Amino acid sequence: MTKDEEIKALKAAFDEFLVSSEVLASSYNELQKQAEILSERLVIAEQEKIREERKNQLLLSQFQQLFESMPVGVLLLSSEGVIVMANGAATQLFTSSLIGESWSKVVAKSFSPQQDDGYEVSMVSGRRVRVETSSLGNAPGQLVVFVDLTETHNLQKQLAHHERLSNMGTMVAALAHQIRTPLSTATLYAGHLQKENLSVENRLKFSSKLMGRLQHMERQIRDMLVFSKSDIRLDSKLDIYLFLKEFNNAALEVCEQKNTHLEFVVTECKSSCLIQCNKDTLIGALVNLINNGIDAQGENGVIKVKVEIQEDRLDIYCIDSGIGMSSDLLQKIQQGFITTKQNGTGLGIMVVKAISRAHHGQFELFSELGEGTTALVSLPLIRV
Repeated sequence: MTKDEEIKALKAAFDEFLVSSEVLASSYNELQKQAEILSERLVIAEQEKIREERKNQLLLSQFQQLFESMPVGVLLLSSEGVIVMANGAATQLFTSSLIGESWSKVVAKSFSPQQDDGYEVSMVSGRRVRVETSSLGNAPGQLVVFVDLTETHNLQKQLAHHERLSNMGTMVAALAHQIRTPLSTATLYAGHLQKENLSVENRLKFSSKLMGRLQHMERQIRDMLVFSKSDIRLDSKLDIYLFLKEFNNAALEVCEQKNTHLEFVVTECKSSCLIQCNKDTLIGALVNLINNGIDAQGENGVIKVKVEIQEDRLDIYCIDSGIGMSSDLLQKIQQGFITTKQNGTGLGIMVVKAISRAHHGQFELFSELGEGTTALVSLPLIRV
């Protein structure tokens, strides 16, 4: 290659180098601009991250403060059933440590269910709490919430006690008035029986009447004692059909004595169930409703007992075909110690109410003028 050709080649290479340098310089400038943009974005992202962390920390702090200040006890369980968080209200309810303990072991050590527990559960410490559980949605674990009902339960007992005292004052006044008449009659018959020249026929007649008056007073006093009793022990768990059989027999005996036809209808229940009750007291209250129905319609009538076994309760309807009651009279009777009977006190309805409440059930009356009266006793059932 000649010298001119070499110079020409070097010049071409130099020109190509200049072009490449310009391209590199342009690319570098562009890259530098992109780096500046990315740096700005990184700063913004970092600031956003800091703000988000602060927000999360604030939310966590608020959650912890809310968790601690809640008036109800709250436990957070892991998916394995281990307690991982407990607020102050929950800690105060339990005497043992909670964090890291198995919830099932805490239950075994801290709870002592009693026969009179309703929706609440008794603890070993004597407090009564309502326990509710909730899942955490898609997150593993579970929340357990405790509502301390001890004070509420005690206030309800005190209120019921004061209510009983108030009602007993009204009841004693009514009972004294109602006992005076049969007592006077019984005294009169007893005086006749003391006569030496009394015939055998009259002696039997007066003895029978005296016994009737004494039995009437005995029933009044028995109802008063049942109503005034503050605690009815639910000491029996009976198969529902065995209980209904005994109730049917007692109702049939009363209806036969008063020349009344009894219709006793029971819906079938596919699964086995029990009723926790004081059998004699509960059957006595239900028979009281039968007697009321017979008195409302007179002898030679029909009393219908309809029993419906629901999923978790037993509904017993006692239906008569008497003259019924107006809405005003029905409301007064349900308030207590009001009666349509000539020699009544209204105590029987109050006794049925008290016994239904003692069995954690409900009592209701339904009536219309000319349509008869229906009494409903609804009681909880135990599935087995």
